[in-house]
Amino acid sequence: MILVVTFFSLLVVSWDAFPQSFVVTNARVFDGKMVYTNMDVVVRDGRIASLGSSSASEDIPHINAAGETLLPGLIDAHTHTQEIGQLEESLRFGITTVLDMGTFPPYEIPLREAAATRVDVADFRSAGILATAPGGHGTEFGIEIPTVAGVEEAVDFVRKRSQENVDYLKIVMNGVRAARNGMPTLGEDTVRALVNSGHEAGLMVLAHVESQGDVRLAISAGVDGLVHHWRDSGAQPELAGLLAANNVFVMPTLTAIDGLLGLGPQALLQDERVFPYLSDLAYRELTKELPTPPPGISTTIANQATTSLIRAGVQLLAGSDAFTGNPRIVHGASLHRLLELFVDAGLSPTEALRTATSNVAEAFDLSDRGRIQPGFRADLVLVRGDPTEDITVTRDILRVWKAGVELQRQSF
Repeated sequence: MILVVTFFSLLVVSWDAFPQSFVVTNARVFDGKMVYTNMDVVVRDGRIASLGSSSASEDIPHINAAGETLLPGLIDAHTHTQEIGQLEESLRFGITTVLDMGTFPPYEIPLREAAATRVDVADFRSAGILATAPGGHGTEFGIEIPTVAGVEEAVDFVRKRSQENVDYLKIVMNGVRAARNGMPTLGEDTVRALVNSGHEAGLMVLAHVESQGDVRLAISAGVDGLVHHWRDSGAQPELAGLLAANNVFVMPTLTAIDGLLGLGPQALLQDERVFPYLSDLAYRELTKELPTPPPGISTTIANQATTSLIRAGVQLLAGSDAFTGNPRIVHGASLHRLLELFVDAGLSPTEALRTATSNVAEAFDLSDRGRIQPGFRADLVLVRGDPTEDITVTRDILRVWKAGVELQRQSF
């Protein structure tokens, strides 16, 4: 990971910094689970007060949303976030919460501080330093990190991450890289020690996986979720069924392959609902020269694997894998592309919306978001049209609120 210095710190966004009270009327509402028509949603002091026929007084603003859809704030379940500008970018595209799946202390500390003190950035959770073998995946980005070699080091690693108040633990099994180029990967005993120690510390444990063998070990060790799926073959109904039977959720990062092959970036750059709101950093990322894809990278194989997960009933979460080290994937816009790819793989648009709202909130016990329900945070996105019919409508954003504070969305 490379720290990129940008003009983000100079970006001025207009805000009313206090939680607002307002009513959204006549809206189509996707509440995180179901779709309702001609509904009124009342927000008071940054929280959802009611959903249904409004009895709100006329002394708070009324927003007529006829022909529009109100969504819960989106949640990106898989990023590698390095700077505050990426949290700004996320919020501009309706992503009100970002779940980081591995970053370094020089980045993590200011990101946590910004999320805790500022209303103009997406909320932020993080795994902190990921658990990987010496020389394993995660060590190749030019920043020295602690690694894990054996059971004793696994226990100590988890203790230190717990002391740092990480939100969950991420471990790395890079079976494809190990087979292809000899990159070291965590051994079975070490994986089991990390999972057991993580659970004993009260942490959810997530696994980066690459091969079918990685997935089987992760299931056997008792991980809670996978931040990728296998990529050494296509459809695997038996393996998908095993994940479903063990209640292991999966984040198919189809945008990583889509970006590497240059497909998604073109779709976003040519979309007038997206392009005007891309920062200079995002534009440069989406247009930078692509490396040669590794052998075996295929959208067909990835889609077949994802379809087998869908058919098995595995709970899917939307995670873009946005990171400056991943070619042509950006915070914010790439999550919308991922939802489109999920529909292509077999989800209905409504099911795809759940992967970026209620599914993530339930999996990570984010009990105050991911739904439009009384008492929940007023993390909301208003879009033009009906994304339950056309998932790309999520890109046609009219308004964004984080905890009842509206972003005055600006183009570049």
